Amino acid sequence: MDSGFWQGSALLATIVGGVTLSSEEQRTAAVASVLSAYRVCGLDPKLVGDKALIEDFVRKNTLAACNVLMASPVFYFMFSRIYGQPLAVCLVRAVTGSLRITPFMFSFYGFFAFAAPFATQMLMQGGATYSEAKGTGGLYIMPPLVLVEAVVELRGCGVTFGQMTASSFLIFIPALVGRLLTGIVTQQQKAGAASSEPMLPAAWNDADAPTWQQHTYMLFDRLALDKEFVVTCAGTSVFQHVLNSITWVLLTRGKASTLVDIGKFLFGGMHGTAISGISQFGKTFIMRLGFGWAWNWVTTQNLPMPVFDSFLEKAE
Repeated sequence: MDSGFWQGSALLATIVGGVTLSSEEQRTAAVASVLSAYRVCGLDPKLVGDKALIEDFVRKNTLAACNVLMASPVFYFMFSRIYGQPLAVCLVRAVTGSLRITPFMFSFYGFFAFAAPFATQMLMQGGATYSEAKGTGGLYIMPPLVLVEAVVELRGCGVTFGQMTASSFLIFIPALVGRLLTGIVTQQQKAGAASSEPMLPAAWNDADAPTWQQHTYMLFDRLALDKEFVVTCAGTSVFQHVLNSITWVLLTRGKASTLVDIGKFLFGGMHGTAISGISQFGKTFIMRLGFGWAWNWVTTQNLPMPVFDSFLEKAE
């Protein structure tokens, strides 16, 4: 348990305690302070109104951060497990890994929540509609977020700053971009949505559909097995295999790691053979299946955000 664990624990306890113990007046004042900060920094209320700002950017990214933190124990547990760690170690790392990334994760989504409205405003000033600008504004601020997420990923898996190498980032960053697009971006866009796109045909849920189809549709709906789950799971497996390979080499070789070492592990796995490499990818797919399902399921629950929900209920 390093300083990152204690920092994450303190931050999470402060946030949970503040939300739980605060009064309605204090929550209203907090939201007002957030709105004031945006306006002081130059965000035009005529282009991005108060309700849109809170609902589409602040609440959405806060919810997305909470979703990934709640699902992250599955990721760190399975990451440790596929590399042969004892069950007790996996359980500990599920907790310590999640708490260790808490400051980075809130920084990641906090930066996105702050910068995305200004990117949206910039595009609207160029002639785009609010809907168009909101959908593409995030792409303009993705580059710095990739660097933050790279540190989050490596630190969460136990890689210290002293073990990281510049050459490893030449592969890590492109793979991370692919995983961000199919993972974080997909789940962030889904956060707060009233519904998701089902994987099965809507006709399976009709009253006159065969019983087995209706029950299957209900099961998929209950487990949140939708199209976002497919994108998050299948779309990130390849990229995660690359990231896992780099992470493991850095953990075991530190500053002595080379691109050749990473390539050998990527295609040869733990034992340096093709079968071992295929087996390693299979383990990664299972890990992404578990984490992707947990992440997608939590996102589908659309958890309440009391600090922001009370404001949105009163907003016009």
